[in-house]
Amino acid sequence: MKRYSENFIEKVRELRRSQYLSYAALGRRFQIHSSTIRNWCYDIEIGRQETLIRSNEKKRNEIKISDISIVPCPNEINRDRAKFIAAMLYGCEGSKYPATSGISFANSDPYLIVTFISLLRKSFDLDESKFYIHLQVHSTHDYLEIRKFWSDILNISEKRFIKPTTRIPRGGKHRKNYMGTCTVRYEDYRIQLSLLGIYESFIKQFYIPEV
Repeated sequence: MKRYSENFIEKVRELRRSQYLSYAALGRRFQIHSSTIRNWCYDIEIGRQETLIRSNEKKRNEIKISDISIVPCPNEINRDRAKFIAAMLYGCEGSKYPATSGISFANSDPYLIVTFISLLRKSFDLDESKFYIHLQVHSTHDYLEIRKFWSDILNISEKRFIKPTTRIPRGGKHRKNYMGTCTVRYEDYRIQLSLLGIYESFIKQFYIPEV
């Protein structure tokens, strides 16, 4: 009979505690009979609710990654494709003409802001001096720290940041990892209209007016 080290057994026990894995699941992972796993973990009780939560989370994650193979790498996106994707993002999240005469794209998600500005740079020959960044932060934030964060990830000088808007969090609640809301502004109405034109042309193809 094969003997296992105490460290190995504790590793199995920790997975049972932290990931709510069944004896059968642990057995499959380590190629060990489930009865052996049961002997090691008999004292670790896992409730039915925790098991269901873990199972549902696993299913959700499997669905989320099921189609990621179609996602192109940034270096595979040519200028026209970049412009199209930027237009879709701007049509959904950007300010429209004539409310603003120029690019104005706001969000609190750093990934979305970085994606948009990266696509914008790939789509057009930009004058970086036309960028302005406005931040909306909480009174509990260290503004200089927040400004540096956005400056670094956007690759835009802190000199291009204008006076921020500061608000008091409602009810004393704090969003985890919230780095403020960032508005990217670029003073060129022609680029704004170009993006909106692409966006509107695309979505109107799916609209069939009633006769």
